[in-house]
Amino acid sequence: MMCPHYKTEDGFELQLQSNYLGHFLLTLLLLPKIQSSTPGCRIVNVSSLAHIFGNIHFNDINLEKSYSPLKAYAQSKMANILFTKELARRLKEADISGINVYALHPGVIRTELGRHYNKTIVPGATFFFRHIMRPFIKNPTQGAQTTIYCAIDEKTADETGLYYSECRVSRPQWRARDDQISKKLWDHTCRLLHLEPNENFSAFLQTVSRQLAQ
Repeated sequence: MMCPHYKTEDGFELQLQSNYLGHFLLTLLLLPKIQSSTPGCRIVNVSSLAHIFGNIHFNDINLEKSYSPLKAYAQSKMANILFTKELARRLKEADISGINVYALHPGVIRTELGRHYNKTIVPGATFFFRHIMRPFIKNPTQGAQTTIYCAIDEKTADETGLYYSECRVSRPQWRARDDQISKKLWDHTCRLLHLEPNENFSAFLQTVSRQLAQ
């Protein structure tokens, strides 16, 4: 979260790859196995309220021309909501049932996620977050509740493609509700990962498995 600018050995901005691209690819690779385990399967993507500051910078996805720690973090978390929305749509159109997809904001949690704040915000920001803000943020057990809710609650078994906060459906930023942006991001992500987009989702999954097995 909000770390200094760094590119992975794959050539992607660190937060984009860690928070989004890795999740996207892993999900595609696991989907054939998940299909064999239906019904009752759930895919839960952890996003953040910080997505409200986000946009998808298609012409500069690695933010090489305009990097800021928050901008990169917000983009990655926006991408997770759009991925959730688009995956749910594609599963439905492919008539693949028994797999529901969720995105969520877990809350502001007391973890090591803010370890870069001193470098990327201002000196002392990490101390302020961990100690001054301590009474106002969640501990890890509290922060896990919305994830658990999406993973096991009976009510959410009838929901898919939505965004949650505080164990209930929430309304994300307008870009995260845009069908055209979600489809464009899916296709753009496929190209980044050297995968060939295909509206036939079942055929697409077979192609992904073959490509990555080579």
